[in-house]
Amino acid sequence: MVQTTTSDRLVEKTPEASFLHVLQAEFNLSLREAREVVSAAQEHLGLDRATDQVRPGQVRLVVASLRAPFGPPLCETDRTTVTLTVDAGAEDAKVLAKEGRVGLRQGRILRLVDEALDQGGVLTEEDLARVLQVTLRTIIRDIQTLKTAGHVVQTRGQVKGTGRGQTHKVRIIELWLDRQGYDRIALWAHHSVQSIKRYIAAFQRVVTLHREGAAATQIAFLVSLSERLVGDYLALYERIQGEKERLAKLEEELVRVNGPVDLAKRGALRA
Repeated sequence: MVQTTTSDRLVEKTPEASFLHVLQAEFNLSLREAREVVSAAQEHLGLDRATDQVRPGQVRLVVASLRAPFGPPLCETDRTTVTLTVDAGAEDAKVLAKEGRVGLRQGRILRLVDEALDQGGVLTEEDLARVLQVTLRTIIRDIQTLKTAGHVVQTRGQVKGTGRGQTHKVRIIELWLDRQGYDRIALWAHHSVQSIKRYIAAFQRVVTLHREGAAATQIAFLVSLSERLVGDYLALYERIQGEKERLAKLEEELVRVNGPVDLAKRGALRA
């Protein structure tokens, strides 16, 4: 008799698991084929992008606007409503199985902060404690641990004190360009390997569309990313033009995915 763990049971209760069952039962796909379909759906249907529609595991929260001046009380500043993914379903269940509750919570902190910034909002430590249903002391301790590991956790105090810096996803892409393995990046980011691969695939599509002459707004629509994140990815692409090793890694992967690239398009951003 095969014993199931708590994490296994959590995976079985996710929308992804339900979709897998439909693909296998009604379309006669093998488990491997069904998983590939689910992965492709997540990648191409923009499941990382926040929308007005709240999906299972998400919440809507009123937070300080990224444009709000730092200093006045929050009740006197501009606010905006953001959609946050508290529970990413099967992907979070995988992180829980590998890293436990603390690692999962720290990964969620990084995700929530980035999601808010992408939508023009910025979270406070109190917002994070409220959404994750833990004490403020726990959030402060987790953020300190993340900073020690090299993360920039852009809560309101961090953003207003130093300006909006590098997003979590951009750092993930940089590690990939440095030829770090998926497993190692996932462990550092407290994310699933599947989500890491999805971020990288999105970055590759942004670069490909940019080389084809698409505007940032068009790219955001086609790839289902926020314009802010597309801008961050294009800034990274411009930056690595002078970084031989990172550019070589990108070119290798783009050739593998898209075929040979027209050399005349490589410098399109600076043209």
